Amino acid sequence: MKKLMIAAAKAAVILSVALLALSCGSGKGSGDSQARDASAPAEWKWSRKVTLVCPWGVGGGADGTLRPLQPLLQDILGVPVEIVNVEGAGGANGVNFAQKQPADGYTYVLTTQSIILLDLQKILPFDYQKELQPVAKLVHSTNLLISSKKAMEGKYTTFPELIEYAKAHPQELSCAMLTATGQDSVSMKQTLAVALGVSIPDVDKYIKTVSYGGGAEMSAALVGGHIALGVAGGEEIQGLVESGDIVPVVAMSENRVSAVPDVPCTKELGIDSFIGSWRAIYARTGTPQAAVDSMAAALKQAWDMPAYQEFMKNSGYLDRPGYASREETQALAQEEYAIFTAYLKDIGILR
Repeated sequence: MKKLMIAAAKAAVILSVALLALSCGSGKGSGDSQARDASAPAEWKWSRKVTLVCPWGVGGGADGTLRPLQPLLQDILGVPVEIVNVEGAGGANGVNFAQKQPADGYTYVLTTQSIILLDLQKILPFDYQKELQPVAKLVHSTNLLISSKKAMEGKYTTFPELIEYAKAHPQELSCAMLTATGQDSVSMKQTLAVALGVSIPDVDKYIKTVSYGGGAEMSAALVGGHIALGVAGGEEIQGLVESGDIVPVVAMSENRVSAVPDVPCTKELGIDSFIGSWRAIYARTGTPQAAVDSMAAALKQAWDMPAYQEFMKNSGYLDRPGYASREETQALAQEEYAIFTAYLKDIGILR
């Protein structure tokens, strides 16, 4: 009897070990599967409308960058994509609007380095670097100093003649800006300060700055001769250049612009002024990473499509590297935080 009990006990132990091994083996397989699932990118299912907020009005370069992108994104995502223009305050109204939306993966905002300048000046009602994160950069245009054909008649025809006229007629000429303290203002003042031989703050003694809410309004003022000068990307005023209503005077870049190859660039004039407007898609911090990843992949797919490539070629966006990942966009933003901090200190806004 005792032997039978011992044998039964041994059998029970063997069975328990076998069951434990089987259980552990099954658990190990399940754990591996879970580990693989955790390491793999989560899939994001788009289920409703996506909103792209543009902090500037219809007709400007920012809005123009999104319009040809919209139908491509709709096809890729499989849901409607809406562009909402929330203009005003140099872009502050738009990014503030976007920051107030739920971080649920369905709202994104187009930003430029003009928003960096607003952030540095504490104009935004929230911490931009903490509350918004880059998804991808789309384009990086070249700024052109342009002139109204009507306003320049009998006064100047070239950049050197413009400088001489401004010296002889201080504050007669006015320059249109979409953001008076934005990147367009920085590039204009850097360029004119060197050409005039004055400090950046003293540029205002020669050229007046006038702010406009949208690109269409600014273009109308230039065509009508109400404003003499402006700063814009070539893509924004292409039609008006072709019609002769607006004349590019100088490209603020390292090289000449392919769309207007006869226009000199600042580098060949010995002026270190190369800031161009880049435009990137941002999302609220806290947006599900799967949504951010999916949107970044969709933006890259759309960017590579022949239709968007043709748009960029026709708009002169291929003169500089355009698309960039969120990591590259973040690095670029940090570089320009340093550049614009130095600029704002030069003009006395920051100490």
